[in-house]
Amino acid sequence: MSRATRDTDGLGHPGRLLPGVLFGLSAAIAWAFYNVGVDIGRSDGFSSADLALLRYGGATLLMAPLMLLRRSRMSGLTLPRLALLTITMGPPFAFLFNTGFGIAPLAHAVVISPGMTIIVANLLPVVLDGQKMTLNRKIGMLVLIGGLVAIAADNAPSKMADTSTLIGDLCFVGSGTLWGVFTYLLGRWRLPAVEAIGAASATTTVVLLPVYLVFLEPARLPAGMWLEQAFYQGALGGSLAIVLYAAAISRLGSGLAGLFPAMIPPLAVLLAIPIAGQWPSAMQLAGVAIAASGLILSLDIAGALVRRAGYGRDRGTGRS
Repeated sequence: MSRATRDTDGLGHPGRLLPGVLFGLSAAIAWAFYNVGVDIGRSDGFSSADLALLRYGGATLLMAPLMLLRRSRMSGLTLPRLALLTITMGPPFAFLFNTGFGIAPLAHAVVISPGMTIIVANLLPVVLDGQKMTLNRKIGMLVLIGGLVAIAADNAPSKMADTSTLIGDLCFVGSGTLWGVFTYLLGRWRLPAVEAIGAASATTTVVLLPVYLVFLEPARLPAGMWLEQAFYQGALGGSLAIVLYAAAISRLGSGLAGLFPAMIPPLAVLLAIPIAGQWPSAMQLAGVAIAASGLILSLDIAGALVRRAGYGRDRGTGRS
């Protein structure tokens, strides 16, 4: 069976649907907390570089013990692959993502970047690997993107008076595109999540730390705020969310797993109420419902359950 077939039909395999969906949803929840945390951090006065160092440095420290214990599994992570993963999830991504948060509103961030991830992660397997996209996936993606647009339809102006919101939006276009490529590469190469992400985070830290110490000045903020951001950046955004997301990719394929970032906007909108005191508008709440419906349609959960039931009957009757 070809790679394309395996990825396309991954939901039909018993034992993969439910774990894959749970991993994907858990990753989306962790990233939603992380997005709200980035917005809080930028509002508190942290720079893009401060947050990037906390994200990748924290992830490196947290993952180092696991990487040492499982270093034998890193044989597939060649230097060219490590370089590509570092580019797609490392400094370029962090710079664009964190810079965008300093310019555009939260709802723009959690809409545009995941939206680009969905498009890129689903189109690359079709264009490069010859995979087929089901009609349900196509319709679901359109519905899902419609929900994202609804969430971003009525937001506040730019956070910086002398900078257009469009600049921040373009930053999110770039970061979402990079993350879509990262999603595709991780699924195509079938790399072990902890090892690949930990190695890329460590490489990013090695590159970023000297530049940060020599040319930049840390934000003059209380230690408690640094610890709070270390949790959002290193523990949630840099470690837990990515490992959960990679686990979803391994069970669902890069195309289906690439749909779960679409749940970040509605989740972040809801989480911003108790955490940041930001209440969503009626349009944003409508977007939450639309986006969730699109994700369910794209996953074709009902069809997958039918296929699972049929698979079980075939096994029971001995049919090949």
